[in-house]
Amino acid sequence: MNDYYQKIAAFLKSSNLDAFPSSAVLEAKRSILDTIGCMIAGMDTPLGHGVRKLAERFKDQNGTRVLGMTSPAVPFAAAMANSYMANAHDADDGHRRSRLHAGGIIIPAALAAAQENNSSGREFLEAIIVGFELGYRAGMVTTGWDAYHGSAMGSTFGAAAAAGRLMGLPPDEIINAMGIAEMQAPNCMLMGWVKARNAPMIKEGMGWSAASGLMSAYMAQSGIRGTLTIFNGADDLSDIDTLGKAFEVERHYFKPHPGCRWSQVPLQTLQALMADHDIAVGNIREVTVQANSHAAYLDNPRPSTMDNAQYSIPFVMAAALVDGAFGPEQMQPDKLADPDILDMARRIHIVPEPAFDKGYPATLKARVQVALNTGTTVSAMGGRIRGDDNFPLSDAEIKEKFVWMSSNRLDPDQARAVMDAVWTLETHADMAGIMEMLFVLCGD
Repeated sequence: MNDYYQKIAAFLKSSNLDAFPSSAVLEAKRSILDTIGCMIAGMDTPLGHGVRKLAERFKDQNGTRVLGMTSPAVPFAAAMANSYMANAHDADDGHRRSRLHAGGIIIPAALAAAQENNSSGREFLEAIIVGFELGYRAGMVTTGWDAYHGSAMGSTFGAAAAAGRLMGLPPDEIINAMGIAEMQAPNCMLMGWVKARNAPMIKEGMGWSAASGLMSAYMAQSGIRGTLTIFNGADDLSDIDTLGKAFEVERHYFKPHPGCRWSQVPLQTLQALMADHDIAVGNIREVTVQANSHAAYLDNPRPSTMDNAQYSIPFVMAAALVDGAFGPEQMQPDKLADPDILDMARRIHIVPEPAFDKGYPATLKARVQVALNTGTTVSAMGGRIRGDDNFPLSDAEIKEKFVWMSSNRLDPDQARAVMDAVWTLETHADMAGIMEMLFVLCGD
């Protein structure tokens, strides 16, 4: 038996809510609430409508809930649809070292497994934390590879582990499920479409990762064998020795608004610069952003779809400047054609700075220079980003974001009911009841 295998097995055997630090449990709840808010916001997007139409092909009265769909669907289709909706606005949480957006994958997969297995809120929380800890460590391994894999690949391991836990698989079978996931995790080569400046609706394949992780657990339960090799010789990358001691879930980041995280560093730097120098939007002649080599490709000032808008640093910055915010409403067709936003976006220039590649993905840097109509130029370096683990959103801010992101479907009282349910999750006897409440509140 491999050393890493023994360490994972020991972690799985000892994992329970009482053994986890309260800080890790709280962070899991924050991620669950944030993911549900992103799922609700994603319901009324082209991707949301499309994945529900697809899930209709897999209706099953004994299945599990898809938000916005009248009939239940087979669990893998429900996990897939809910996951894609969670990522529709690219507002879901992430983890710097692994480059994963695991919450939008692991949580929908676990929601499907929890409903099917009559799991309690306590069991669900335990599975989510297990999934994050193993998924992030798998993602931390892939960051050392030459290819740039999207969020889907590493997160599939976490989805398989979380689902396997809720299905009652013993540790060796959960590890087997992760080995199966290794063979069928979506292998999204992210930089292809980033360099093409043409983001697909499904971006990093997250919904298929949720479905694949869940299916990996089913396959393990059915006696199919896999082989887990991703951690071979990768202890230094994955921090496998820290399982159960240091919790990567506590190193989450949460986005204060939608859009690729690469765009949020320059935006927050610009906003701080404007506040420090008392700069009015109308006084800006042009903005130059120096970004790392990956982020420099997000330079399209005139995106034609909401998906491309999320991956346009000029558009995100311009919309936030003109409208005072960047949210789901800034990705609607009228905003994509707004002459004031487009005029500002064409004056925002992105240039690569290879020096900023050093330390990525653990650190993310940008330098912003603002040329004013008066002839003055001011600049600032950005690297500390609101929402990161070293500059976290407060619980109140996480809840405010949930209210904002879910406002397309929930009124403030309904939003509070969901927030209360998540914050007291360990007291709920049945996760199916939580999903039923969401289904009723969010229904057409």
